[in-house]
Amino acid sequence: MSSHVLVWAGVPHNSDGIVFQVRVVHGLQRFYVSRRVLENVFDLEPGASDARQLELFYTFLKRILARSESKRPIAGSDTVALQSTDFIASSKNENRSSLHALAERGA
Repeated sequence: MSSHVLVWAGVPHNSDGIVFQVRVVHGLQRFYVSRRVLENVFDLEPGASDARQLELFYTFLKRILARSESKRPIAGSDTVALQSTDFIASSKNENRSSLHALAERGA
């Protein structure tokens, strides 16, 4: 379970993704998920509205917070960008874990 607690989330003025801030060890940390990452990883439709970006963000909030926690567990002053590879690598590990659990149950 993620120890990061969402403080706020919003769409920047250029409508390119989501910026969000979470409470982490020793303070607050700001993260950024670009529209491109939302499209590539979470199947956001090209040209989707700001509201749709936020809706998708909240739909996958637990997964996004988990990735943000692994990328920056302790607060810093910079904004950390989450990349597609941050999610793809974790998806492969999650899939392997699921397959391993299924194999053990079947044995």
